[in-house]
Amino acid sequence: MNKPIPTTRLIKKRLTKAEKAERAEFAEREAHTREWFKRMSDSAIALRSREREFHGLEREFRYHQEDMLRDFNRSKDMRHPRDVGLAREQILRRFLVDTGLLPNRYAATSSSVRVASTTGHMSNELDLLFYDPNESISLMRRESAYSVLPVESTYGVIQVKSKVTRNDIREGLRNVASYKKLRRASSSGYTIYSGKPKSQDGFGIFFAYDTDLDWSDLVDEVKAFADENPKHMWPNVVFILSKGFFLYGDKTRAGFLNSQILDIKDDVVVHGRPDREGHGLYNFYSILIALLRNTLLQEIPVDSYFSLPFTAGEFSYKFSLGFFAELGACNLHGNYARKLTEAKLIKVIEWCKSATPINWVQATDIAHGKPGDNWEAYERQNTEVRIYNPRSIPLPDLILMDTKMMHDGKEVTTKSLAFDSIDTAGMIIWIPYRYEIEEGIINSCPKCEKAIAEQA
Repeated sequence: MNKPIPTTRLIKKRLTKAEKAERAEFAEREAHTREWFKRMSDSAIALRSREREFHGLEREFRYHQEDMLRDFNRSKDMRHPRDVGLAREQILRRFLVDTGLLPNRYAATSSSVRVASTTGHMSNELDLLFYDPNESISLMRRESAYSVLPVESTYGVIQVKSKVTRNDIREGLRNVASYKKLRRASSSGYTIYSGKPKSQDGFGIFFAYDTDLDWSDLVDEVKAFADENPKHMWPNVVFILSKGFFLYGDKTRAGFLNSQILDIKDDVVVHGRPDREGHGLYNFYSILIALLRNTLLQEIPVDSYFSLPFTAGEFSYKFSLGFFAELGACNLHGNYARKLTEAKLIKVIEWCKSATPINWVQATDIAHGKPGDNWEAYERQNTEVRIYNPRSIPLPDLILMDTKMMHDGKEVTTKSLAFDSIDTAGMIIWIPYRYEIEEGIINSCPKCEKAIAEQA
C-alpha cells in the first residue's frame, strides 16, 4: 500500500472588512479587464474571418473553449456525482482526441486506469493518462472498465475536477502525486536526447473548469501542497479554466518542466497567470504539448513486472526465498502474510548501510565454526550480504538455532540457519530470527496479535 501523501490543512482566518473589500475590488477589476480584452479580440477575429478561412489557432480555440463550457454546463443536469465527473473527463478528452489536436503517438485513456512501477508501488485511480499506444502493454485488464499500465510507457496524467473546493484541490493534487512519485526502472531525472533535455519522469496536471474560491485561496492551496511534499511530486501546472493557471518557481522565475521544478533552490513561490485574454484553453493545450514532447519513455522491463516486490511506504523489499518465506503458519488461524512495516524496514536499512558486507558462504562457514578462509569457494559464490546485528552478537549465536527432529526413533538436536533474507535498497540483508522476535521486525499472526491487544 502506498504511503499516504500528507496534506496541509490551512487554518481559514476570518477576513477583515478591508480584506473583503480588496478581494471584491480585485475580482471586479479582473472581470472588467477580461470583458475589454474579449471585446477587442472578438472584433479583430471577426475582421480576419472576412478575409481568410483560416488565420490561426486563436479563433479555433475560442470555438473549442465555448463548446467545452457549453458541454460543461449541460453536464450539470446529471444527478450522481460520479456520472458528472466521468462526463467532464470525457469533455476534456474529446477536446484533445476528437479535434485532432493530439498527435497520434500520444494516446489518452478512456476508462479507469492505474499505473504500476517495478518497485511494487501503484498510483491512485487516474482520470486522463497519456501513453504510447504502440509500445505500451496492459499489466492487468478487467473487460474494458479497468486496467493497469507500466509507468515506463506513460507520459503523464491530468486530474480533472469540476467546480473545485479546497478539498477538491487537495484530493486532485494527491492523485497527481501518486503518479509522479512512481519511479521508472532506470530513471535519473532528465537526460539529453536529440540535443535537448528530456525528462525521464512523467508529468502531472491538475485541471478544473471553475471555482468559487478567490485567487489568493487558490494560491494558498497550491503553495501548501508544495510545503508538505518533495518537489518530484508537485504538479507541473494547475489550471482553472475560468481563472487562469499557476506555476511553481522562485522570486524571479517560474516553469512547468520537471527539470525547472527540481532546480528551484530558494523558497518556493506560486506564480499565478490570470486568463484575461480568453486564452485559457490554448495555454493549457500549449503546455500539455510541451510536456508530452519533453518526456522520454523507456522500454518496458517485462521480466521485472513478473513478480513485484512488497512495499513499505516509499521502500520495496523481497524475501530471497520467495513464497517459502512470505507465508507464516499459525496453529490456530492457518497461513498469514509475513510483512515488514515501513518503520521497521527503515530501521534495518539504515543500520545495514554502515555494516560490512560479507560473502554469504563465508558467513555460514564462520557460524558453523569453520575458519572462513575458503577463498576459492567464496569467489565462485560471490554474493555479499549484510547481517543486521546492532548488538554485535557472534555469528554462531546469531544465525544458528537448535532444531529438534526425530532420527531412527530418537529425538536429535541439530543446528539450522535462523534468519530471513530480504532484497531491499540495493542490498541483500539477513535478519536473524533473534532480532525479529525481540524487535518485532516481521509480524506474527495478525489475528493472534489482535486478540492479545484486545485482552491487554
